[in-house]
Amino acid sequence: MRLLIADDESLIREAIMARLKKGLYEFEEIYQAGDGLEAWAIAKNERPEIIITDVRMDGMSGLSLIQSCQTAGINSSIIVISGYAEFDYVQNAMYHGACCYLLKPITQETLFDALNRAIEKNTTLTKYTRVQEQNTLLLLNQLLQKARDHSLNDAEYSQLLSLLGADKDWEFIVGSAHVSRYDQSRYFSIENVYSILADSLSPRLPSAFRLLPGPNTPDRILLFSAPSLQSLQKQIYETLDSQIMKLNVLGAIITLGLSPISRSLSPELFDQSEQALKHRFLTGNGKIYHMEAPSADTGQLPNSLDWKNLENELRCKSPQDTAEKLCSLIDSFYPLVHNFEYLIQYIYELLIRLNYTPSKKSWDHFTDNRFWSSHENREEILSLIKEEISLTCRTKPAEGSQSVTEQAKDFLKEHYREPISMEMLAEYFHLNPRYFSTVFKKKEGLSPIDYLTQVRMEAAKSTLRNTDIPASEIAALVGYEDPRYFYKVFKKYTGLTPTEYRS
Repeated sequence: MRLLIADDESLIREAIMARLKKGLYEFEEIYQAGDGLEAWAIAKNERPEIIITDVRMDGMSGLSLIQSCQTAGINSSIIVISGYAEFDYVQNAMYHGACCYLLKPITQETLFDALNRAIEKNTTLTKYTRVQEQNTLLLLNQLLQKARDHSLNDAEYSQLLSLLGADKDWEFIVGSAHVSRYDQSRYFSIENVYSILADSLSPRLPSAFRLLPGPNTPDRILLFSAPSLQSLQKQIYETLDSQIMKLNVLGAIITLGLSPISRSLSPELFDQSEQALKHRFLTGNGKIYHMEAPSADTGQLPNSLDWKNLENELRCKSPQDTAEKLCSLIDSFYPLVHNFEYLIQYIYELLIRLNYTPSKKSWDHFTDNRFWSSHENREEILSLIKEEISLTCRTKPAEGSQSVTEQAKDFLKEHYREPISMEMLAEYFHLNPRYFSTVFKKKEGLSPIDYLTQVRMEAAKSTLRNTDIPASEIAALVGYEDPRYFYKVFKKYTGLTPTEYRS
């Protein structure tokens, strides 16, 4: 805790210093000012927790000092020194936030009493400020999570910008940071590594900067914002390069993935930074990766292989040979695709077309960012994917085991009350919508959406027969928001209106 003593009489300052030595106070620093302007300069630069100031001083009065501190957000506990003739000034000072006053002549007892009250007020204020900061940070993290999840409404987005100190026309860069290892003799935790990173970046960056919790324990989000980042981009990148390199040399291996500049803090920025971070699996940790716009074919699978002939070839192979071939492809094409999840998706669909039954739960891991952040290198990732391919091929289902089509039917029977689209279904089963629809129709004789309509109509018929619930309410119970559309579909399906069917 630091103390500032401001009085234009040196004897008063010396008397206070002498009495302080008799108390049990442990101030880190005690500053002295001989006039109001000097006191204000110290208060601005040092922000002492406690200020003892005379009411009347040259340059700036004690009252003006109190008001200036209040305007500048300097939350010092202020003790006012006054003579009896200046009591009106004291009342004014108390009104503007002084915590107590000392009447001249100052005794040791009154000084200690005032200091104790000032310390108590500062302690209470510090606790309150800390709670406020924690609540603000909690709210900020909640809003950022919603921003990543595509679920921020306009009011929440405005609140997020306000908490970040940004305006609607500001520009943003989002970074994803990952600590892969650190020297535990130098850094006692990952939090300590990130704290040092933030402390080294903040005074050097030309933009506003925040380091925030990421979606996973070893990760953090870096948020850069300014009215215009285009002109600052080079300086930001150079600062990041130098500080990351410095920490790497000192035993903390940090990798960054950076999004492009955007005028909106959109979900795409978070996705782009996470995709950029995944480049560490190709060329290593301890670097900074920038998400560039992919070229026309970098999101596709390499065309050096005839994929249709590969599928025909694998139909004639044993499960073991199929697994070996697919694992070989994973090794060969991993470095050649811009988005590795695309290759995983293709392998998943190929296994289904070959009548294998890959575990949806297991394959979901490979497109989950938490899976990627929990592993440190390419070899670990490839090993787990190849292990899952081998397991899938070894456990090719016997006749009668549940196919993807059967799983889809079960899903529709369970979730028919919810809004469901073809795209949602295909995404749930990690399949191309057109392919999924074709396979389903070939097996069942109708499309997935027609099957969903059938399930809903049968449920509506049963409800009409066995209850007296109004048809307009049954519509919502079987997945239709618009009763009129439900009546139209029901009439087309049964040839009767809901009322006619019930009677």
